[in-house]
Amino acid sequence: MPTASTTVEIEGESYVRAAPGFSPTKGKTHVTETAKLSNKIYEKVVDSLPSLAGKCVAITGTTSGTGYWTAIAACKKEAKAVLLLNRESIRSKLAGEEILVAGGQTTAVHKVPCDLMSFESVRAAATEVAKYAQMYGGLDVLACNAGIMSMPDDRTEDGYDVQMQVNHLSHALLLNLVLPSLEAAAASRGEARVISHSSGARFGSLGSYKWGGKNFEKSPAGSLGGNSGSMKMMSFMGPQITRYFHSKLANTCYSMALHDAFTASGSKVKSLSAEPGLATTSLIRNGWEVKTGKKTSEGMLTGMIPLMKMIGQTGPDGACSFIMASFASEATSGDIYCPSSTFVMPPLGKIYTKGMPKRTVIGGVPVKKGKEKRSVTPGWKEKCREATEAVVGALPATGKS
Repeated sequence: MPTASTTVEIEGESYVRAAPGFSPTKGKTHVTETAKLSNKIYEKVVDSLPSLAGKCVAITGTTSGTGYWTAIAACKKEAKAVLLLNRESIRSKLAGEEILVAGGQTTAVHKVPCDLMSFESVRAAATEVAKYAQMYGGLDVLACNAGIMSMPDDRTEDGYDVQMQVNHLSHALLLNLVLPSLEAAAASRGEARVISHSSGARFGSLGSYKWGGKNFEKSPAGSLGGNSGSMKMMSFMGPQITRYFHSKLANTCYSMALHDAFTASGSKVKSLSAEPGLATTSLIRNGWEVKTGKKTSEGMLTGMIPLMKMIGQTGPDGACSFIMASFASEATSGDIYCPSSTFVMPPLGKIYTKGMPKRTVIGGVPVKKGKEKRSVTPGWKEKCREATEAVVGALPATGKS
């Protein structure tokens, strides 16, 4: 991976990018991307994976960061097809071209337009995914990676909090619509998987809104806590961050609820979750807005560089937990993968930061008591599933007829 910023030409215009896997932008590279780190585990993890020959993999959010590196890993392991679900943009064009090259003559790479801020777009994308899945005998992996972080108290065109819809609700709708394709692959090849990408943010304070309540519902813009300034937001205490906490907890709670549902029905579809730890990606650049369209200052972000160098990891290494959940032979339904190293970061407490992926939950049961209590407690899972299904509809019938 290059250690210096590079200039790339896209449609006759010049863009700056820190390295492959980062978003290209006009002008200078984003300050947080100057926290140069070296890969420690990515190649080792990818080498450890089984062949994906004959398998069809769909991944949301492959324009940069963990989704990009998961797609590259799928190509390296010779998946039959990789479907890239992204909003159409300069970013997706560049990433798609690079992933296409990585696929070579072995892996067919297909671009599927998908804007997670629009249920209509998700439905159209699901139709395309189902068509491709039929070509390849089913969908083996639905990797729900895309996400946004620390965004204003805005609403999607469907009327929901932007973070909750992009990070959770749209992925839940996508799953409902492509579940028959997952079941088809599971029936013919023994298993299929849906993976949600969570965060250490699931351990954060949920503020004044009850779990499974207003954050999942339609509401007027500005009615879920509003916005805070940079200082509070960068201290992980502003309302932008609190809404993010809700969405990331929804990822693991719903994943565990799906595990229960699939197990009860006898389905061979596995539901897993993962978190990246503290990874240097473009997530910070593409979020952290103090109000609509206005990002926190570069000066505020500069303070994150020493922390990233001390306890963080590269984007490829940060993708490894998600990659293991998506492809590893050992993975079972109801697992949560996290990096192995931890660090105490107020107000989140002890969080996972970097290192080889490990399972903190196996088969829906935490390896250690307490830490994942929210994600696996029946009441929390039930409220998440009820709130989610109130928006996207009940999970289609699965498993044995």
